[in-house]
Amino acid sequence: MPGTREAEQLAAAIDPAAEPTYLAPMLDQILSTLQGQVGPQLIDQLGLNEGQAKGSVAAVGDSVKQVLGGGDGFGLDDVLNLFSSAQNSAGANGILDQIGKVFNQKLTGEVGLNGQQAGGVMALVLPLLTQLLSDKVGGNAGNLQGLLGELGKDGGLAGMAKGLLGGLFK
Repeated sequence: MPGTREAEQLAAAIDPAAEPTYLAPMLDQILSTLQGQVGPQLIDQLGLNEGQAKGSVAAVGDSVKQVLGGGDGFGLDDVLNLFSSAQNSAGANGILDQIGKVFNQKLTGEVGLNGQQAGGVMALVLPLLTQLLSDKVGGNAGNLQGLLGELGKDGGLAGMAKGLLGGLFK
C-alpha cells in the first residue's frame, strides 16, 4: 500500500494544480522542534493563543519554502552561508530579509496577528529557526541539497544544487 507521500504524488499527477500537503521531512522535523521550543514563549510572552502560536510556526515554514524554493536572485553560496556558523554575507542577509518579509505578510494576513504581535513573533522565531537550520545544514552542500530537494523544486536553487553537486553524492 502506498504511503502518504506516494498517495499525494499520485494525486498531484492526476491533478497537477493540487499542491502536496506534506512538509519536507527535514523541514518538518525542524518545525516540530521549533514548535516545542518557541510555542510556549509565543503564548506566555506575547499572549498568542495556541492556534496563533501553531499558525506562526507553520507560517515561518511556508515562508522558508516559498523563498528558498523559488531561488529568486540569490546563489547557492549565499544559502550555504546563511545556514552555517559563519558570519552572514550580504547575500545571506538578503535571503533572511526576504524570508522575514514573506513571514511578516503571512503572520498579519494568514495568522491574523497585528503588527506588534508579528514583530514579536519574528524576533523570537527567526533567529531560532536560522539556528536550527544551521545545525542541520551546517554549511554542508550535501545537506543543503537534501533540504532544497525536499522542497520539491527542480528549478531555482534546488536545480542549481542538483546540477552542481549531483556528481559528488552518487
